[in-house]
Amino acid sequence: MSKLTNRVAKWDNAKAILIFLVVFGHAITSFIDNESMRSVFLWITAFHMPLFMFLTGLFSKSFVKAEKFRGDKIASYILLYFFMKLLIYVSLGIVRSWGTFRWTSEGGTPWYIFVTAVFMTITYLLKKFNPKKIFVISVVLALSVGYIKEIGDGFMLSRIFVYYPYFFLGYMTDREKLLKFINKWQIKLVSAFVMIAFTFVIFYLGDDIFSLRYVFTGNNAYAEFGADWKNYGIFLRIGCYIGSSVVSLAFLSLIPTKRIPLLSYIGTKTLTVYALHRPVLYILQYTLMNKYMADLWFRYDFLILFAGSLVITIVLALKPFDYVLYPCTKCDKWFAPINKWLKK
Repeated sequence: MSKLTNRVAKWDNAKAILIFLVVFGHAITSFIDNESMRSVFLWITAFHMPLFMFLTGLFSKSFVKAEKFRGDKIASYILLYFFMKLLIYVSLGIVRSWGTFRWTSEGGTPWYIFVTAVFMTITYLLKKFNPKKIFVISVVLALSVGYIKEIGDGFMLSRIFVYYPYFFLGYMTDREKLLKFINKWQIKLVSAFVMIAFTFVIFYLGDDIFSLRYVFTGNNAYAEFGADWKNYGIFLRIGCYIGSSVVSLAFLSLIPTKRIPLLSYIGTKTLTVYALHRPVLYILQYTLMNKYMADLWFRYDFLILFAGSLVITIVLALKPFDYVLYPCTKCDKWFAPINKWLKK
């Protein structure tokens, strides 16, 4: 744990809670058969991935500002992307059925890894240009692609356009200034009000706004927002950017600033948890839940999902699971002999 002493506890705590929300949100996905569950799902979806993308950009500065492009880092993300796709494909094949393995199309969890590699590369190539202009252009492009139905999960293009403003905003943001701002007691007070109001609106309106999940996921054209929303697509996306940003800022402000042993530790293992949790959820869903917990499920569905997600998050954050990803995350060691030969 000594390696954590130089880390800022607030960021680790925030990432730990966010990765739990990712696991919990994916656990809920297949069981949104009642209004309360749908409301929880929408509450999570409204801000958790935009904030994750913002934090990813916030901590990408060392990569982007480096003099030499770190191809090994990008290679590790691409390898991890295919590794995750393979794990999900095999786990679903074992417990359900063998589908079609699509190399360049992804609507599930691996998209985040691929998109992160793209964002880091694009930002590195654009680092000499005016960041404010790039940000404005990225927002304009994100609003425009919603009118193009063909841009979807293929090469994750829709999410690349839609989520890049969040990533680039994180890259532009000064960490120290952000910390100083969100730790003010006045901001914390306003943030508490924002989170209470946000939660009330989500749960009060319930099914009336559940179709807005297509706005938050980032991989749907405006025409796919549903009959009630498709004519207001661009305005909904603008509202999504503003709303998700405000809620994300409020969420960060309320995160504890002190190191909390287990919570802060999990925040250092978010990549491992993210990469491995989906296959685990699929296996549990199609074996344990469906076969042995049917009676308990109908009475304690929310509690089972919440507790199960918490256990999965904690277990996958344990050190041994890091080694599962080593062929991907430590690929610089694998390619070291090749790099050395190329330099010669």
